[in-house]
Amino acid sequence: MDLATTIWTTETYQTFLTELEQAGDATLREHMARLVPTNYPIWGLKMPQLRALGITISRGDPVGFLRVAGEESYEAVIVQGFVLSRMKIGCAAFTRYCDAYLTRVDCWAMCDLVVHCQQVPKFKPAFLPTIQRYLQATNPWIQRTGLVFLLKFYLTPADTAQTLQLAASVDSDDYYVQMGQAWLLKAAFPENQAAVYQLLRAVLPLPVVQKTVAKIKGLRHTSLTEQAELQAILAERRLAQKRG
Repeated sequence: MDLATTIWTTETYQTFLTELEQAGDATLREHMARLVPTNYPIWGLKMPQLRALGITISRGDPVGFLRVAGEESYEAVIVQGFVLSRMKIGCAAFTRYCDAYLTRVDCWAMCDLVVHCQQVPKFKPAFLPTIQRYLQATNPWIQRTGLVFLLKFYLTPADTAQTLQLAASVDSDDYYVQMGQAWLLKAAFPENQAAVYQLLRAVLPLPVVQKTVAKIKGLRHTSLTEQAELQAILAERRLAQKRG
């Protein structure tokens, strides 16, 4: 079917789902089932395939597509995220669609595709309160999505100080949220070492410190001196926790 010209109804959406499932690969399905902790059925399509589908749909009737789209599979939800990422809409509409999308998110891959949302740089200041709301959510996937938005769009020199404070303010014991914090801090480290060191020393909980240190030490350009400093901070934090 021609996704760029399709008039989206319950019937045409069902045809799309049938073709999507038939395009799946059994071997990839097994691999994805081990990699992605989702409760949705997995049909076995590669992310570039799903992105291409979402981009094509966004060139036609993305509003109609999202109106009829459901939660039939992991791939079906991912396509919805890619459709959203290319819609030509302003901040208010983008926020509404993003909120709706996040009600269906249940794994890291669905969170992380928001790095493809091309609209966000056009309304960064207006969208920041929404990100702050996401960071304060009780749903860990929404929290992680907020962190991914910050990582992708708010690590510019003008934004980084606030971004680091927002990332550090996230309170979660969830592994994927903490990895999101570590991922952001790793990205910020090369240009903001002093600020990251300060957060590691005195602000962040030990599990986030451990994850962040491991990620930064894995950077190709992290010097031996920087690695030693990071290891010293980690040792100090572990000792402090033992002392209570």
